[in-house]
Amino acid sequence: MGNEKPITDPEKVSAEDLPDTRAMQDEFTRSFLKSTEEVEEGYYSFVSGIDRYEMNFPKSGIIGEKGYSKDEGFEQLSIGIESSSYNIGITSEFISHLKKDNLETNISLLGSIAEDVDFQKIDNDMTDLYYGKFNREDNYGYLAYVQNTEDPGGILISYYIQCTETNDSCEDKSKENEFLKWLKSFKFNEKGTTGDES
Repeated sequence: MGNEKPITDPEKVSAEDLPDTRAMQDEFTRSFLKSTEEVEEGYYSFVSGIDRYEMNFPKSGIIGEKGYSKDEGFEQLSIGIESSSYNIGITSEFISHLKKDNLETNISLLGSIAEDVDFQKIDNDMTDLYYGKFNREDNYGYLAYVQNTEDPGGILISYYIQCTETNDSCEDKSKENEFLKWLKSFKFNEKGTTGDES
């Protein structure tokens, strides 16, 4: 009796026992999360709706249901994160046919803002990561591209930070470190990549 494991599947945990976090309290967001237990402090484990990739998901974030779309080889989602001094808006777009030898073309899919961004590469096990910072009048943030190195498939990421308080602490180095740590959590699932057209 005492060896029974606690239920951690968010779909099976009763409403009153769910963690009091934005991610877990939002029904649509919760449907993407694997466990009510944090995979590391401040983050839950997320699996994409077409099961192509996983990542760490911030417990203070929610996925916009109206902006979500998917089909067999495509998935787009928007994440909103609220804080006392800043808000973060993230758009993530998975496209199954993107290949590593078309890097410049793939990055151009991030839009015209990418033309002014200096991208750096980070090696990260089975993914190649590219990211760069941008600054605008009312916000700043990062653009990133995550490439599957084993199979076709890539993820385009726009990460916007809007300061809600006018002080220097909103734009600091810790946010870049936090962004990069989150970016390195992306990993592709093997299933689903076979059978994609070249």
